[in-house]
Amino acid sequence: SNFQTELKSVAIEAILYDRVTSAKMKFLFCLAAVSILVCGAAAAGPSAGDTPPSRPYNVLFIVVDDLRPELNLTYGHSAVSTPHLDALASQSLVFDRAYCQEAVCAPSRNSFMTGRRPDTTRAWNFIDHFREKDVGAEWVSLPQYFKNHGYYTWGGGKLYHPGLPPNNDEPLSWTQEMPYFPVKETSCPKGTSTPFCSVDAPMDEFFDYQLSQHTIGLLEAATLNFTDKPFFIGAGFRRPHVWWRAPKRFFDLYDASTLAVAQHPTAPTGMPDIAFTTEGAADIHHWPQGFGPNDPEPHDAQQELRRGYYASVSFVDEQIGAVLKALDHYGLSKSTIVSVNGDHGWQLGEHGEWGKYTNFEIAARVPLMIRTHLPSHRPSHRPSHSPSHSPSHSPSH
Repeated sequence: SNFQTELKSVAIEAILYDRVTSAKMKFLFCLAAVSILVCGAAAAGPSAGDTPPSRPYNVLFIVVDDLRPELNLTYGHSAVSTPHLDALASQSLVFDRAYCQEAVCAPSRNSFMTGRRPDTTRAWNFIDHFREKDVGAEWVSLPQYFKNHGYYTWGGGKLYHPGLPPNNDEPLSWTQEMPYFPVKETSCPKGTSTPFCSVDAPMDEFFDYQLSQHTIGLLEAATLNFTDKPFFIGAGFRRPHVWWRAPKRFFDLYDASTLAVAQHPTAPTGMPDIAFTTEGAADIHHWPQGFGPNDPEPHDAQQELRRGYYASVSFVDEQIGAVLKALDHYGLSKSTIVSVNGDHGWQLGEHGEWGKYTNFEIAARVPLMIRTHLPSHRPSHRPSHSPSHSPSHSPSH
């Protein structure tokens, strides 16, 4: 379709951001290679049969922490139960070659929230951020760009890495009618030796459920109280970042003994030593043992770890589904572009790694899907093989 051709051309252009004139890009925002005119999609001219929108599209920007591109229908991995993301994928353009700039939370998020690479943001770790003096104090972030173009910008959860920049970049990134809902860390019960725990507790004790309810509240507010402007709403879900703490019923979806483990559990031949890191040992709390590039975890332990990760993915899938259901309930789906992406991947024993922190494919590759509701813009789960990368979420200046 013309839309798919347009997306592919923008994806390629996004990769070449450093060579694209700011005059052209300042009128575009790219949610991982989908191009929308901020001044209103009607300005681009509707296709035959389309009804021009009365104002610019809303945006629902969903980020999931440590999410591998291994969902069910979305990426063809049937071991994981993700019915809500599957349903979204069936209406979306799904990118199967999307990559982060660095497989570490803070640098990746500093990158895609500003449209700049880590060499420009000067954020390579959990210390620095783009708002520091002599870096990007005057830069316009992705939500700030919408704010400057007449949008309400509201958010919650882990969109920026906590503290990097400080206070989730309030008030620069976010309009203040609805204060930002900060991420809250919840861990497994004291004394838990594993990085996962099946918890029988009320849903409101889980942060990602709280975030989904907060986001639904924002959609309600946009419908009932703040109808004069379009919105950009960001929701940063915490799981499947460790701890893999989820309600018991999501663990019950999986029989650990039936789960496949990493196909390539040891280091590739000829791998330089610098390519391997043991930082992931802390992520899984050194359970059940330390590991190395040629010392994989025991088979049954790998299965239990995968069960914890998959349960967390299914839990977040349900929360995203609740938000999308609310979008329908409030009559906002056809006027809202939905983007879902991860900040980086996560290795579940591939090459002996448990965590991110590497340049291996499974750590650097991210899931990415984008849905619009214009009839001529419905890709119906047509995958894009065009390469895309994180800075293409936002304009380059």
